[in-house]
Amino acid sequence: MAKRLARTRVDTVSLAMAAIILLCALLLAKGSTTRIALAVAVVAVPLATYAALRRPLLFPYALYVLLVPFDNLLLVSSFGTLTKLLGILSGFAVVFWCLRVKHIALPPHAMYALVALLCWALASMYWTVSGAETIAALPQYLSLALLYAALAITPVTLQEFRWLLGATAIGGIAAAAYGIHQFYGNPFDIAGNLLTARLVIQAGNATIDPNQFADALLFPTAIVTMFALRTRWLLLKTAGFAGIALMVAAIALSASREALLGVGVIVAYYLWRTRYRLEMGIVVICGLAATFFVQSSMWLRFGRAIATGGAGRLSIWSVGFEAFRHRWLAGYGMGNFTAAYDDYYLKTPQGYPYGWSSPPHNLLVQVGVELGIIGLVLLAWFFVATFRDLAVIDRDHPRYEDRVMMEAALIALIFVSMFIGLFTYKYAWLVIATAAQLRLVAQNESARRRAARAP
Repeated sequence: MAKRLARTRVDTVSLAMAAIILLCALLLAKGSTTRIALAVAVVAVPLATYAALRRPLLFPYALYVLLVPFDNLLLVSSFGTLTKLLGILSGFAVVFWCLRVKHIALPPHAMYALVALLCWALASMYWTVSGAETIAALPQYLSLALLYAALAITPVTLQEFRWLLGATAIGGIAAAAYGIHQFYGNPFDIAGNLLTARLVIQAGNATIDPNQFADALLFPTAIVTMFALRTRWLLLKTAGFAGIALMVAAIALSASREALLGVGVIVAYYLWRTRYRLEMGIVVICGLAATFFVQSSMWLRFGRAIATGGAGRLSIWSVGFEAFRHRWLAGYGMGNFTAAYDDYYLKTPQGYPYGWSSPPHNLLVQVGVELGIIGLVLLAWFFVATFRDLAVIDRDHPRYEDRVMMEAALIALIFVSMFIGLFTYKYAWLVIATAAQLRLVAQNESARRRAARAP
């Protein structure tokens, strides 16, 4: 009786507060657009705050996940992007929730490797070539690593994990649809030669690099593919195959060679590790149809890969290797690849010169030049530990197919990182963080199974 009375009081107070908020919103809404926006904020902010306190993985983190493919377009003044703000809020929300419920999960082994790598990167400030470059690089690495750490120790339910996978898939499909619409809706491209054009997402002064845009679709492609393979509903399978074709078509329009090969890596891994051979054949047909039926410069760029040295990548790597040879142990300091590259640019014979101040276009080259052989060892430890954390899910575990999905996405991510720098991009860390969350889901299910079998 006392509990029922207390619950009634809470419900009454909640309804009263909701009525007051709604009344304030109605009073504010009578006027200009600014007043209407304030009215919406009056209603939305309390609801968002409540959601962040109760289910921070669903809000704001799920919204962050949804918007990751649009990251560079969502500029918020000089602060950065909306996804950056949502990432910061998500980190604080999940940590506060863990402290409130007094439940923090044991960190994965990969987190220890990441801490060691970051400590070595911070230590490189003592021998860095350009301290300004190191200081500029610090916030990017630390913010992404801290969000990963917060998510890796936050308990997550299977339902929440499914919602996050859904948000990732929806974000990828929406980004693909937006990109295709922008490509064919651009009068300049329609008037020009579509066979030589590339999809470059633009909104005002903001743009997304075609390769980064395409690489951000790899994880959603892995998720939607596994969903289409597993579901028994024909309508949902058809929708899944359509989503795969849409994302592969967007990748083809971006003419990103490494991303298309990354899709091939996911397909090959699924053929090897899953039992869905027939369905994978349909996936391959959908993907090939998407690449052949869109007008794209993809195949032209593949044909020119040898003639251009991979768009100058071979020359970049040769300069990076020359720089690495001179400071192979500790490197030139975090964020100092460009400075080291410029020092050795004219000292290295090159068949396909890229030009001054080049990005590394290869994660191993970048880490080797900046942090030396020690940094490479720590990076290898981090990735190996990420896979070992997933190894707790055996073939008999109900989350085994999710493990295969995550491993395929991780392998594709590592593959494309050999052709482009992505360690400061949110979509890369989204894959790594989701792998850590899958580990927590699997551990919880294993614990429940052991408890059910106990006498």
